[in-house]
Amino acid sequence: MCQLVERKYYDPKLHGANWSALTQQFRRQALVATNETTLYNTINQLLSYLDDQHTFALSPSRVQEEKQGARVGLGVQLRKVEGKWLVARVLGGSAAQEAGVRPGWILDELDSRPFDGFKPGQRFAVGQSVRLKFLDSNDNPKRIEISCRPFATTPEQRAQFLQGSVLYIRFSEFAPKTADWIEEQLLANPRATTLIVDLRENTGGLLDTLADCLRLIYRQDVVFGDFIQRNQKPLRLRVSGNRHAFTGEVLVMIDETSASAAEIFAAAIQDTGRGIALGRRTAGAVLASIQESLPDGGKVQISIRDYRTVRGVRLEGRGVTPDVMIKLTLDDIRRNIDVDLQRAMQQLNLNPQSKRSPDVPAPGQRVTTSLAQSSGFELGLTCF
Repeated sequence: MCQLVERKYYDPKLHGANWSALTQQFRRQALVATNETTLYNTINQLLSYLDDQHTFALSPSRVQEEKQGARVGLGVQLRKVEGKWLVARVLGGSAAQEAGVRPGWILDELDSRPFDGFKPGQRFAVGQSVRLKFLDSNDNPKRIEISCRPFATTPEQRAQFLQGSVLYIRFSEFAPKTADWIEEQLLANPRATTLIVDLRENTGGLLDTLADCLRLIYRQDVVFGDFIQRNQKPLRLRVSGNRHAFTGEVLVMIDETSASAAEIFAAAIQDTGRGIALGRRTAGAVLASIQESLPDGGKVQISIRDYRTVRGVRLEGRGVTPDVMIKLTLDDIRRNIDVDLQRAMQQLNLNPQSKRSPDVPAPGQRVTTSLAQSSGFELGLTCF
């Protein structure tokens, strides 16, 4: 595993890490690991020295979970707002849903200890009992004991036609066939003059899917940026024009949980003048990566390419700053008020229709005719 990282990591200098010394140090710890959890915690401690969210190891049991489209855990998605860990979403079929946990509740304690976020690589076993203390929307304490079990991890997709000829679409991942689904929504709503793309909580996905999604809203060939490989040769992200592309105004909603391909999408919309982004600064985790199998059935994900926008901006560690910053408050979330969507609709009234034609690239932008260099765009390349 250590040699794989050394050979394939996008930065040959490994960010200055003393890799030889570190591998020796953690190899000794790995050799005395008594179970899978301890072993992979050790591996991920080593990989953490790269300070890279896209490079990590998956244990054999986690790999099996992903193959089955399920994950073992509590079944909640949390976000930190005003110093509190808030339940943003309760996943269907999970133990948390069965126990009656609701969005807007604050997770205050885990196993009788103050909760301050899950630890990196923290996992739960099937049947593991977890004691939780929540504060409901009225700050009343709710003590619940959950027995962890597998729950489905099907990517979210949602579409709605709103007032003012606005088509709102939301998806949690740039998964295979996402572009087909978006195209179906556009065809089913021909009266739409504005498209709101909700990428909040979107963790990224396949880069070829990202390109297919972008192709749906550009009628002319466009360059979006470059993936920088280990040998410093750029691999260009670009799409050819689509004469059937959507020509209306585009707004993108982003937040601190928008990552990877979602960030590249938002930056592309901004840089080309195709639309605006609203919300909060994104995660700043955009490195392209691949997964390599390990002898015991586990996998290691390795970042193999950096990314820079067409304007030369490196998004890793920086993220995308929205054109319209929106403050998220604990009170708004707990009252189930979507202030981001409200502001997006207000923005449409302030700026009725973008004066820039979607057929025209941004000033100074290079025009090209294909998705990638002749060497080919690697299908299945993940960017989570």
